Amino acid sequence: MGRAATGTARMTGRAGRVTLTAEDRRMFGTACRTAGPRELLTVDAFVNDHADRFSRADLRFMRSNIGRRCERLLRNVAANGSWDD
Repeated sequence: MGRAATGTARMTGRAGRVTLTAEDRRMFGTACRTAGPRELLTVDAFVNDHADRFSRADLRFMRSNIGRRCERLLRNVAANGSWDD
């Protein structure tokens, strides 16, 4: 799901707060569009576990992308009986 260890997110002045850059948002959105079910569940768990470290706008952005991908995967299963796009 991307380059977690080498991303460009930067820490803000508040203790442990992470702000996503435009490049981070682009990379996250692209990675979510191609993530499989296991990857998506892992990312969702990570985002939820560390929600207090992200800004409200970034958290909303990440959850929105995760939700859209989940919706797409469920539509694939309903239509094709498969997770594949």
